[in-house]
Amino acid sequence: MLGTFDKKLLFDHYLGGVFAWTLNALARLVALVWHRDHSLERDPRAVLVLKFLGMGSIVRASFLLKAIKEKYPDSQLYFATFSGTAPLVRMYREVNQVFVVRDSSFWYLLIDTARLVVLCWRSNVDLVVDLEVHAKYSSIVSALSLARDRAGFAGITSRFRRGLYTHLVFWNPVRYVGRAYEQLGAALGLEKNSDAQVCIPPSAVVEAQEFLIKLGWREGVRLIGINPNASDLRIERLWPREYFSALLSMLPPGHDFIVLVCGSKAEWEHAESVRLGVERCPYPVFNIAGALSFSAYCEVLRKLSVLVTNDSGPMHVARAFEVPTVSLWGPTHPANYSPPGRNHLRLYRPIYCSPCTHATDVPPCGGDNQCLKRLEPGRVLRAVCSLLGLEAPSAIPGFSVHLGEEPVLGYWQRSSVDLPAGRAKDEVQDEQSDLEAML
Repeated sequence: MLGTFDKKLLFDHYLGGVFAWTLNALARLVALVWHRDHSLERDPRAVLVLKFLGMGSIVRASFLLKAIKEKYPDSQLYFATFSGTAPLVRMYREVNQVFVVRDSSFWYLLIDTARLVVLCWRSNVDLVVDLEVHAKYSSIVSALSLARDRAGFAGITSRFRRGLYTHLVFWNPVRYVGRAYEQLGAALGLEKNSDAQVCIPPSAVVEAQEFLIKLGWREGVRLIGINPNASDLRIERLWPREYFSALLSMLPPGHDFIVLVCGSKAEWEHAESVRLGVERCPYPVFNIAGALSFSAYCEVLRKLSVLVTNDSGPMHVARAFEVPTVSLWGPTHPANYSPPGRNHLRLYRPIYCSPCTHATDVPPCGGDNQCLKRLEPGRVLRAVCSLLGLEAPSAIPGFSVHLGEEPVLGYWQRSSVDLPAGRAKDEVQDEQSDLEAML
């Protein structure tokens, strides 16, 4: 079994690394004797896009799907991904076929990879667009496809890609991720006109409508969405569940709201703990995690009046529908990964070790994500009220924030949050500088 994300990461790094460097050497030898034309002057017979993890990245890069179909209308467009992100990819009409690679076990991964490679050969895939950044696995698939042109990113963690890819773009970890995808598109002669649309089928619209009516929703009632989840790519992105519960307990009364705690079936228990922790919310609170098909879940997101969310896939899907959003940041930086657009309030309290997600595989906090624990529910409440057009309560109940009391042990060391007054003032200045950098 591949097991947890950490085990998959180790598998990709060590076993995948050996395989990737071996293919790199072979590709260089072949290139010495076989001089293929990589000018992109010939239209590809088929294009394969690779993105196995990261729902948000797929949304941010969706304009590439539209640009590929516009430039190559007669080409088949395939998209290979893991099971968790496949439902989203299926909602893009530009994609002719979604190939799902099962990652629940090594043998499934091996079998489906072989099937994917055979598909590339039989379908005459001439262009592979790899949206992964650090993964060896996607590089292996790209090389084994034998595609004439292979495009992707290269950075400090992906030197092995030089020689495997014909069109490489530098991955700049401090720039907005959408700009990186634009650069990759420019390297392939693809213009960004607009994002591809997440298309919700009529059956899912009906499913969502009937579901909401059963919860008491009717015309004039507004929906408040709470997404307390984040994928295991970095669980430190989770704002504490008791903070979400406290936020709902602070909502001002006297309005027509229904609160929906969102998530997948696997996230039901976490969502339920948020719902059970609510003490006195003036509105009905429902846990809808796993209650709908993915497409119907997207329709519910589209209907929200506001969404409060961690940095996660549903945040990006909701922003694709321009849903007013309050997003919570810490391990990742909003300037790098926050979706653009109006009616989006990004809350971020940087401490010394933030952001860390894309700088290390091992978080320096050891799970004690003070960067998010220092975002008080009262501050989030004011942002929610602002987007709903409400006046925030003049007296917001106090809330005990879980400050770190001990330094984190191990080979990492981070600054504890119980700083002297002078140092705390420095962190306020850091926050102001980060906000200015996002403007």
